[in-house]
Amino acid sequence: MDFGFNPVPKPNHSRRNKTDTKLRKRAPKEDTELTKEQVRNEVKKRDGDWCLLSGKPGPGLHLHRVVYSGMGGGSGKYEVWNCVLLSTEMHTLVHSNKRLWQPLLLEFLATKKSGQDPTKVLEKLRSKASG
Repeated sequence: MDFGFNPVPKPNHSRRNKTDTKLRKRAPKEDTELTKEQVRNEVKKRDGDWCLLSGKPGPGLHLHRVVYSGMGGGSGKYEVWNCVLLSTEMHTLVHSNKRLWQPLLLEFLATKKSGQDPTKVLEKLRSKASG
């Protein structure tokens, strides 16, 4: 009796339901991509080694991404123009109300990037943080 079972694979056939596609590989890291510690050092050079909101000096400051990874922030990449240094208290505060803090922090970063004086934006940030 033959039940249609043939233990020998047919020639020139691969596994059933497998299509021939290119293997998906992660894109290679670009040489220009900085590590998290390199980004931290660049942010320190740009803003100083203290909390942006409270003025508390480092060490122990958090490298905060203004646009989070799940929000189109570069798939979780740490980039210099998306990061600020915050103390533990201010980092918690910023994460407690993204709608309030994100636009203000983006305004600060845009002002710094354009080479303008960020004093007015800093005053606005610090007044919100203090009360």
